[in-house]
Amino acid sequence: MVVRVAADELGPARVRVNSVRPGIIDNELMAPITAGGPVLDSYLENIPLHRVGTVEDVGALVRFLIGPESSWITGQCVSVDGGQSLRKGADFGAFAEPGIPDDAARRLVIEEG
Repeated sequence: MVVRVAADELGPARVRVNSVRPGIIDNELMAPITAGGPVLDSYLENIPLHRVGTVEDVGALVRFLIGPESSWITGQCVSVDGGQSLRKGADFGAFAEPGIPDDAARRLVIEEG
């Protein structure tokens, strides 16, 4: 909503406001996931284009949005995620499980029932 309101308020000054919503990108921040394993497998199951994104994928969208080709676009939130936002998110259970003691996990299952 912030993007839409800012675009509406700043439009008369010819300022365009858009946002980029990247999916999983193969970079140093996401390396623990993109290196492989069950979380990456879960991501790939939920990405219609069946690959992780690259920094260049995001950069191409940003380059388009700041260029003259997008001069009639404002107030938009654009996903660059291979279609992941069309489906459910990844299962991060593999990251959480090592930090949960066995007895705590059993209590959660019993209490949640």
